[in-house]
Amino acid sequence: MNTRLDRRQFLQRSSFAAAAAAGFNPWTASAAEAEVAAKTPLTPKADAMILIWLPGGMAQTDLWDPKQHTPFRSGMKGSELLGTCPKIPTAADGIFLGEGLESIASVMDQGTLLRSLTNDTKFGAIHLKAQHYAMTSYLFPVGVQAPSIGSVIGRTLGRRNPAVPPYIYIGRDIDTSDAERLFISEYLGPGFYGVNHAPFMVPDPSKGMATLTAAAGMTVDRLDRRQGLLKEIAGLSAQELRDSPKAQEHLKTLEEARAMMDSPVKAAFDFAQEEKPEVIAAYQPKIAASEQLDPGYFNGSRFGNGLLLARRLVERGARFVQVEYQYGPFQGFDMHENGHRRMKEMKRQIDGPIAQLIGDLKQRGLLERTLVCIMTEFGRTIASAPSAGSETEGFAERHTGEDLIIANEKMYGFHGHFSSCNCMTFFGGGFKKGYVHGKTAERHPMLAVENPVPLIDVYATIYKALGIRADTNYVTEGRPFYVTKDGKGKPVDALLT
Repeated sequence: MNTRLDRRQFLQRSSFAAAAAAGFNPWTASAAEAEVAAKTPLTPKADAMILIWLPGGMAQTDLWDPKQHTPFRSGMKGSELLGTCPKIPTAADGIFLGEGLESIASVMDQGTLLRSLTNDTKFGAIHLKAQHYAMTSYLFPVGVQAPSIGSVIGRTLGRRNPAVPPYIYIGRDIDTSDAERLFISEYLGPGFYGVNHAPFMVPDPSKGMATLTAAAGMTVDRLDRRQGLLKEIAGLSAQELRDSPKAQEHLKTLEEARAMMDSPVKAAFDFAQEEKPEVIAAYQPKIAASEQLDPGYFNGSRFGNGLLLARRLVERGARFVQVEYQYGPFQGFDMHENGHRRMKEMKRQIDGPIAQLIGDLKQRGLLERTLVCIMTEFGRTIASAPSAGSETEGFAERHTGEDLIIANEKMYGFHGHFSSCNCMTFFGGGFKKGYVHGKTAERHPMLAVENPVPLIDVYATIYKALGIRADTNYVTEGRPFYVTKDGKGKPVDALLT
């Protein structure tokens, strides 16, 4: 008898043996079932997470990793432009931020700065692929629909409160009217996990959720009778339909929607009536739309109210809440000209609300068990062409600026995409307090020179803080799909307590 195995047979038997050891039957399981490794579970340091998502590409040298301030001078070389604002001290000894973040500076003794988030992939001018990577830790295209970090955490840990959705998304309009918006919805969503792990979307927190209120004349008893009738009708359908996972998912979604009408989620939206006026004011931007260079794009109030709602949702048992300053091409943090002025405007929108969130969580005793993370898709550097936003390569990863002349104030700022190095900020949830990890070069290109950390390891660190192993996986198309690429993410223990 020939007992030799070819490569395909060996890999197949090895993967099936590993699955079987974990109590998973690859022959009979559906694509939605989890392959849970029979390994020692992690002890979580956080029960919930708030992800503050600021897409557009934040200029790290004006925010979290400030360099030497170089005021504008007509005719200056690009290589001279290291920072457009002075450094300011923070509540943490030895940690400096960019001017304009005075409120966040006051709570940095509670935070960790990762200044050396590195990436070998150069995304060029393509924001959406970089955002897909940031939200899923998988480079597009993946081969399957990759789930977002919110769906991963929601599915793996489940609900903290049975009546509160495990993944709630605040600040983005529900809009799939074109290919770009459809793609954004995909990488924020559940991927192959399915509709039961999709985010509960809250476009504008100040407008509440009309869908959680019954229509006029629709009593609770009437709603319940309708739901009961639906179950009876579904029970009369063909056996194949009754056994269909998609049909079961749809019915489950309806049941959860009905339950939410009486849940703590609904009460969380009443912040205008329940919160003190001074608290609501602290979450508002310190600039009005009319004061901006572009008054037509202003989401500061929506963003601030979103952070207030996120805190109220965590208080009521939410597992994962993501708050976005809604992305718009060439708007918000996507600065391709007038970078200096526009960055000052954006700081006035995010600084106070973020600091208020951290202070509120700490004052309520929630910060220790709630991880707050601030992230964007990539950093920024000086432009590589005189006309900002028209770089021939789409980015300026290795550009030193020696050949660039900054002739006017529209060119003064960080307008080039910089995938190679970026920053992330963490508060609470088992991360160290008053700590900086990594260092970048003082001159262009400002690459990591100490303790570089790839995104896959950041994900592994976040998951470890929440008690999720980096090799946790779910099966699709007959193969395991890991929460970090190939299950190989390595937590950076230096970031954790």
